[in-house]
This record gives sequence, structure tokens and C-alpha cells, in this order.
Amino acid sequence: MLLAAGLAVTFAGAATAVPGLPFLQLSSGARSAAMGGAAVALADPEALYHNPAAIPLGSSTAAFSHTEWIQEIRHDYVTLSRATGDRALALGLQLSQATDLEFRTGPSSESLGDFGLYEGALALGYSRAWSNSTRLGAAFKLIRQSIYTQSATGYAADVGAVRHIGSELAVAVAARNLGRMDALDRTATELPKALHAGLAYAGVQRLLLAAEARRVAGATTVHFGAEYRLGERLHLRGGYQTADSRDLGFGIGVQSHSYRVNYAFVPFASGLGDAHRFSLVFRPAP
Repeated sequence: MLLAAGLAVTFAGAATAVPGLPFLQLSSGARSAAMGGAAVALADPEALYHNPAAIPLGSSTAAFSHTEWIQEIRHDYVTLSRATGDRALALGLQLSQATDLEFRTGPSSESLGDFGLYEGALALGYSRAWSNSTRLGAAFKLIRQSIYTQSATGYAADVGAVRHIGSELAVAVAARNLGRMDALDRTATELPKALHAGLAYAGVQRLLLAAEARRVAGATTVHFGAEYRLGERLHLRGGYQTADSRDLGFGIGVQSHSYRVNYAFVPFASGLGDAHRFSLVFRPAP
């Protein structure tokens, strides 16, 4: 399903039935993937990709993430953020690729060769504390898409807000992928414009709970996640979502001084396979 969405633009110039560029719908990190994608209210080193208002303040970070998605699709992310006082700046690079796809011009038993699908985005995000309880953020993305011999460029913006109610509850909203693409061959790929709203609750000892509702292309999905801290270094995670072809997610995080290693496992239905996501987050000592 996701690969079909990524290839929704046809060379015959037919209208796009569903949004393309599915990698823009995903948050980058293994942490959020394991928690069912319920990430809009999570302060996270890779928040640039799900809500720029949640880019952490107080420390600078470097994060690297790799995903072995279904159908041999791969995603890679690099995120650098620098926080100073009540504001933070983040730079991110997203790359998505699927190679060795068979090329045909019509029904046939033999392909005419192989081709690749390559998509990427360069993002610059900014977050600032508007008050003691409210943070606002925005990000601008330059997008590049290449399918076979055709390519296109575009741009998009994300905006978001996070409000803290006491020390235990955060509520957040975000609008993502507001922009446009140039024509690929004769038809422009439609961006997956999305509206997110959710919360994160840390009022139970050692337990973080998150929930999110997401509206994309006229369809609404709900996402729930939990993270339990076992000891000082180990985090156990699980999540559920109502997205097509997948529901449960599981993961683990290991903290060691200034490093955190995260892993997520997300099984897909309908024989599509399983997704594995890995993240490495480095937070240097101040």
C-alpha cells in the first residue's frame, strides 16, 4: 500500500488518487514508531519530523535513524539540533528509496528493466518558548522526488504548538506538509497534508502515556503509545494505531551516558512484511 502511494503518479498523466511521498507522513525515530506513532506531544530529539514545537530545549543533540521498511523500502534520517536558552534550531535530512523495481509499459511476463524510486527532504526547524507553558515551532522543507527518468522538486511547511499543563501533561497540535510539488512528467504529486492533535501524560511513576489523532487525505487514524522506564537505562515501549495494514508496535531503548539506542518492530498485515527501525541519539555533555 505504501509503495503504491509512492508510485501514485503515472506516466500517462492520470490524476493522483491518494497523496504521494508517504515518507513525509512518518516520524523518523524508532521511539515514536514503537509507540504507535503517537508523537505529536513528545519532546524528542527527532521531533523536527512530527512537531517542530517539540524540539527539545536545554541541550543540543545529533540523531541518526535507519528504517528497513516493507517491500525493501529504506528510510534514513539525520537530525542536528542546537538549543540556546528558550529557543532551539534543528536541521534534518530525510531520504527514502526503493530500488530494483521492474519496469513495464503494459501486461507482460518479462520486464523491460529495473528502476528506482528516490525521495528526500531537507528541513530547517525552529522552536521557541512563547511563555512558561507554551512552545511554538515551525519548519520549512525542500523536497526532491525521482522516479525512473523523471524528477520533481517542491516545498512544504510544518507548524505546531505544545502547551504544558502542570509538570505531567502536555497537549499539542501540528499541521504538516503544507506546500506543493512541481509536475512529475505531467502530473504533480499531491503532498500528504496532515493535521495532528494529541497529548502526553507522565503522571504515573516510570510510565509515559501518549495519544494522538491524525487526519490525512480525508481519513482519520488514532494512535496510542506507552513507554515504561525499567531501572535507569532501559525503556520498554509499545503502541497501537488504526492505520491501514498495521496496528501494533513494539520497541526498546537503552540509555548510556550521553547516548541512546532505540529499536522498533512494526509488523504489517496482508503479507506485506515487517518494518524494523533503528535510531542512535547523541546528546553531548554541557
